[in-house]
Amino acid sequence: MKKSLISVFTLIILATSMLAQRDETLIGKTGLKLTGLWGGTNIGLVGFDGDNHGMAGGFFGLEFSKSLLLGFGGSSGSESTTYNGIYRKYEIDYGGFLVGYAYKPHKVVHPRVSFLMGSGNLKIKDEPDDNVFVVQTSAGIEVNLFQWFRMGLEGGYRFVSNTSLPKPSDGEVSAPFAQLSLRFGWSWGRD
Repeated sequence: MKKSLISVFTLIILATSMLAQRDETLIGKTGLKLTGLWGGTNIGLVGFDGDNHGMAGGFFGLEFSKSLLLGFGGSSGSESTTYNGIYRKYEIDYGGFLVGYAYKPHKVVHPRVSFLMGSGNLKIKDEPDDNVFVVQTSAGIEVNLFQWFRMGLEGGYRFVSNTSLPKPSDGEVSAPFAQLSLRFGWSWGRD
């Protein structure tokens, strides 16, 4: 009886160990794998006070598991507003942490979303710089032109908070935007 019980217990342990799977982890063998390195530029238009204004920026990031981009990005541009009957031009520049995700990036054309969060400056002539906080979300499509070059068209919204100037206010600086994104880099490994 004792031998039978030990034999059954041994068989159960062997069967369980044969069916066991590796633990999934966020980073490592079964988690996120570093698969690329990308950087590039963004050129776009932002809607503000009934007009469209240009903006330009750049980004740099590490690609994980072919779909996730983690890095840093930023933008700057000039916009204008009227305060107490006086036309005022201001500049805004901001940068911070960038997260991007591409769904099925191995396809020639695929969807892409991104999120940027960080600090920035609002500059108006003859006034001290105003520190602001920016959250920018976007979604669009991306085209794999070459293995090392991708082009995307995105639209989104820039949320600006923490302005201390009377004009423009948070709501006036926050605005929708559209941009062309040019990504240069390389992906390695398998999908």
